[in-house]
Amino acid sequence: MQGVNRRDVLKLGGAVLSVGAAAQPRVAKKVIVVGAGIAGLSCGYDLMKRGHNVVVLEASGRPGGHVRTVHDPLADGLYADVGAEHFYYPGYTLYWKYMKEFGLQSIAYPRRDNMVRFIDGRLFTEEDLHGKANLAQLGFNQREIDFLSERPWWELVLLFTQPYINKVRDEHNPFSAGLNDLDQMSLTDLLRRDGASRAAIRFAGGSGSALQAIWNAAIKKLRGTPLVSRKLLRLVGGNQRMTDAFAARLGQRVRLGCPVLAIEHGESGVRARYREFGEERTMEADHLVSCVSLWVLRQMPVTPRWTEAKNFIIQEMPYYTRARVVIQSRTKFWKKDGVSPNWDPPDPALNELWHMADEVKTHRGILLGGAEPGVTAQQAEAAFHKLYPGKSADIEQVFVHDWLKDPWASACERISVKPGQLAKFWPGVTEPVGRLHFAGAYCANLPAGQEAALESGQRAANEIDQA
Repeated sequence: MQGVNRRDVLKLGGAVLSVGAAAQPRVAKKVIVVGAGIAGLSCGYDLMKRGHNVVVLEASGRPGGHVRTVHDPLADGLYADVGAEHFYYPGYTLYWKYMKEFGLQSIAYPRRDNMVRFIDGRLFTEEDLHGKANLAQLGFNQREIDFLSERPWWELVLLFTQPYINKVRDEHNPFSAGLNDLDQMSLTDLLRRDGASRAAIRFAGGSGSALQAIWNAAIKKLRGTPLVSRKLLRLVGGNQRMTDAFAARLGQRVRLGCPVLAIEHGESGVRARYREFGEERTMEADHLVSCVSLWVLRQMPVTPRWTEAKNFIIQEMPYYTRARVVIQSRTKFWKKDGVSPNWDPPDPALNELWHMADEVKTHRGILLGGAEPGVTAQQAEAAFHKLYPGKSADIEQVFVHDWLKDPWASACERISVKPGQLAKFWPGVTEPVGRLHFAGAYCANLPAGQEAALESGQRAANEIDQA
């Protein structure tokens, strides 16, 4: 940043020193939170409740980030969660705590009941995939057939990984179980080594670190949750009600339309340069919490520069992104046809499907799907008609929310790192750099869903509160 040298950086925060010495616990601190997704909102809310002075700077014109409920242009009061989909129990401990605190109501969300899978052009129900003859035709070996005839399809990977999972005792440290050699191979390599068939590798393998896959499965086991939870829930009225509740309580502490342009940090404080109403401004504070994806953070100049290790994490963190397909129909036609709307198809224009908003009193229906970025509504609808086996489909409108086109919330959750790299990311991704802290689902040990974002937000709040 022009006009800033090392001496200037080390003197940063002179004004905030009057707030109180950072070494004294429970002294009110001024904190800048960058990003008003669920991680940033919950972190800011937690700090506010502890008596700290919080400002949340959000680049877009709405709070919520990847938690987004769409009402327009849907009819009859229908709505669609085009971002965060669900939560479950057991699990989501913090989420349930905030639900109770905010008086939010949940509703059952059976999006994984009666799953239909499309494999090599054929439709298979859950019952079909318990049939030994069908499993044999798909190429599974006898051990795998015996397992799948009794167990859910998505548990196939446990046939090979359960012995390793059982060795993990610390959910925060994947390197404490004596399995570090598994980081040098992919999950596919591990399955192949341990006798998996080509079919098992096809459906359960992966190119990421085998140790990371085992660690994430072990975390769920340690928390008492299934590898893939079927008893899902969502919030009545849409999951955005959670982030709206945080934002309402933070009030004017959340400042929308304020993209952060650059960050400076020193021994005694931080400074953020941001834009508000077209004018560049600066704000000083004791601490700053980055609650944006690393895709966004890597575009912000930071002075002094990141360490080599932290810069590797910021530049190389792997994410995925997706598009959400919303289908409105004149009737809930799948009920008339006796067809499950919960699909797992392979088509890039429609690679998952389920229904929601059944509690809205209307004859109309809503189907939600996933698709690869760049898919159009016309492509998604064509994929649906190609796959749907019934005759009563009466679609009224289809639209796509493409997260890749969102400049501030395009990245979703982190995905598996390459073999041999887990130690480069963990636990370094969670560690603060001086007075800069990090939160978001990407820097939780189990990087899945809203609970991961809440856990990371609470961790960052604790770091600052105890500094």
